[in-house]
Amino acid sequence: MKDSAFSEMGKRFFFLETNAIHIYIGNLYIKIIYWEIFIMQKLFYYNAFLMSKNLVLSIPIDIFLRFSTYFAAISSPLGGYNLMNDKYRPRTKNMPETSLLSNESQFHFEESLFEHIVQKVPVSLYIISRNKFTYVNDCLCELLDYPEEDFLSGKLRLKDIVHPEDLPKVMNRISNLTDRTTKKARYRVRVIKKDGSLLHAEIHSTISELEGEDVFLGSVTDITEEVLTRNRLKDSEERYNSLFFENPDAIFSFDLEGNFIDVNPGAVTLSGYAYHELLKMSFMPMIVPEHLEKALFYFSEAIKGHTNRYEINLFGKNGELINLEVTNFPMQQAGQITGVYGIGKDVTSRNEHKRMVEEMAFFDHLTKLPNRKLFEDRLEQAVKIANDSSAVPAVLFLNLDRFKYINDLLGYEHGDVFLKQAAVRMVECVSESATVGRFAGDEFAILLPDSTPEAAIECASRLNSVLAEPIEVMGQQLSLTASIGVACSDKSQESLIKQAEAAMLYTKKYSKNSCSLFSHELNKETADRLTIERELKSAVRNDEFLIHYQPIIDLSSGKPSAMEALIRWNHPELGMVPPDRFIPVSEESGQIIAIGKWVLFTACSQTKKWQNQGYAPFRICVNISTIQLQHPNFVQLVKSVLEETGLDAKWLELEVTESILLEDTEILKESLRKLKALGISMSIDDFGTGFTSLNYLRQFSFDRVKIDRSFVQDINSDLNGKAITSTIITLAHKLGMEVVAEGIEDSVQLSYLVKELCNEGQGYYFCRPQAADNHDFFVEIKK
Repeated sequence: MKDSAFSEMGKRFFFLETNAIHIYIGNLYIKIIYWEIFIMQKLFYYNAFLMSKNLVLSIPIDIFLRFSTYFAAISSPLGGYNLMNDKYRPRTKNMPETSLLSNESQFHFEESLFEHIVQKVPVSLYIISRNKFTYVNDCLCELLDYPEEDFLSGKLRLKDIVHPEDLPKVMNRISNLTDRTTKKARYRVRVIKKDGSLLHAEIHSTISELEGEDVFLGSVTDITEEVLTRNRLKDSEERYNSLFFENPDAIFSFDLEGNFIDVNPGAVTLSGYAYHELLKMSFMPMIVPEHLEKALFYFSEAIKGHTNRYEINLFGKNGELINLEVTNFPMQQAGQITGVYGIGKDVTSRNEHKRMVEEMAFFDHLTKLPNRKLFEDRLEQAVKIANDSSAVPAVLFLNLDRFKYINDLLGYEHGDVFLKQAAVRMVECVSESATVGRFAGDEFAILLPDSTPEAAIECASRLNSVLAEPIEVMGQQLSLTASIGVACSDKSQESLIKQAEAAMLYTKKYSKNSCSLFSHELNKETADRLTIERELKSAVRNDEFLIHYQPIIDLSSGKPSAMEALIRWNHPELGMVPPDRFIPVSEESGQIIAIGKWVLFTACSQTKKWQNQGYAPFRICVNISTIQLQHPNFVQLVKSVLEETGLDAKWLELEVTESILLEDTEILKESLRKLKALGISMSIDDFGTGFTSLNYLRQFSFDRVKIDRSFVQDINSDLNGKAITSTIITLAHKLGMEVVAEGIEDSVQLSYLVKELCNEGQGYYFCRPQAADNHDFFVEIKK
């Protein structure tokens, strides 16, 4: 104590709570809400100010009395004044003790008391009057990270700190308080901090009246962690419910005796039992007898704390056998294992599919014959045996002639019936030691593990006779022949199959319904063609094609005006295959359709790429065959390629050979008209080498003719090539067409062509065909 003269009545004790202060002065006890302290402080300060101006503030008597009590409590000891019964009075033990202040220090004491009780209280407080903050304490400023002046200056309003979606709720509460519909309001909103982040807050607010005006007083409590915790708990519950109730797999729990405690809908669906039926059951009666011991073993392991996974079979309620993959793990509560959780996945279909896949790995699914993989394995064994003995394996490669006709006539379903019956006949026609396999579609192979060329040919003849006998399908008697190739004696199973296939292709091309024996004296040209035809089937898929581009020069300006796309084939084994070797084969086999589509798309894409890179636009010239042009969907294909690549039609030129003019089909004529209608240029390649109908030249209005290189080469020899070249140029100009000379190789040829007013030219003299990335000359023609 500062002064021992002070009596015990002069001791003051303060006891703080979250929302109030307890003041104990001798026998006097007062409990005052923080808001009351703040209001008292402001009113008395304001009243003192008015009195200094000879004015008087009218204070309601009840407020005055209560505030007077407050100031009496903090200014003098009032013995015997007791606002509360003793039983509600806080005990003085361990309360902080302060001495009674002198009158001179009273003002400072009040300021200090206000600062510590209201400003520093760990509750965010505010007062709003006329839609403006008139007071905020330090706690609120710290909570929202705004300085006090931002609130009191009017810079910040409710709409600035309350989330837009929650603002109507706040305004509704204020309206209810204003209308006196309610005296107090308690609600939760999202509040925006200065840095833009959100926090969840609970607001307690009430309304009071000061000088005839409504004043809103409130506290703001940060409940972000509470809300986030509740949301996390809710999310966790929702995830659990989703995993449990929405899971298609069976989820269940057992007690220590193996009785069901709970099951999800997946378990009900899987077992066929109702929910209430399962809760009265043990899992044991459901297990097939031969798997019960396994199930009990893993169940006991789970009780011991071990997680395990295994497969068992069980019976559903309807007696259906179910293959189940089970995962068991212990159920723990308060550190004790009280049961077992389980997840069951129906793998019946998966296991059945697995068995089918294993079967399909070695057998053809339609005919049940060995597939190529199993056939090659057996052939490999036969070759190994032959290396150790005098046995001679032989392979017969069969292709059913005109089988496509049956598919087109009767449909694939009935075509499959025919294939199965043909397979049965093949098996019946050979010995038990032989292997009959189906490779794909209408292709079969037969392995004779120990044979001779003569015996193999005799077997092939029998097969032809047997397969030629009619087979009844849909009440129709159908018969087909087979083209068969035979190969013997080679020490490699892969080579035997390839040789037999090559012999089959030879048979199919030159003498169907018979067989051919492979020999190294087999016509090399034919073998090459057959090889090329076979390898072309996968060339596009294996990305073996590439395009070289050769510029076409405007002879009057010397600048490139077009580019011709020339396909090249880089085969991994055959090397670079020239177009004159594979283009005719692709046309004969029909593969030119797929190849031509690839060339068209690639060339148009590259041209559009050049344009996007800023090069001056030029035509891209693409060669097409008569087969492409006669295809009913060719025009639509060209249109789709232009749309997909974004290339304008005026920059595409299609080149056709002169032989196309000998065709007289409506499809061809209509295709040419539709292509012209799209805005595409058309030119005739190799002009002068065929039999051109001048009427067709006029009828189809080609844009350009290309003089064949043979006439250009004759210019140097002063042969008839000069006259023919000059005549073609004149004729084309008379018909309104431009002329392009191919194969220019020197300045003499160029000078003559310029003199004869040839429009454009191309050849090694200007540039060889090369990949797109190698055309450095484009630097000279950039925009």
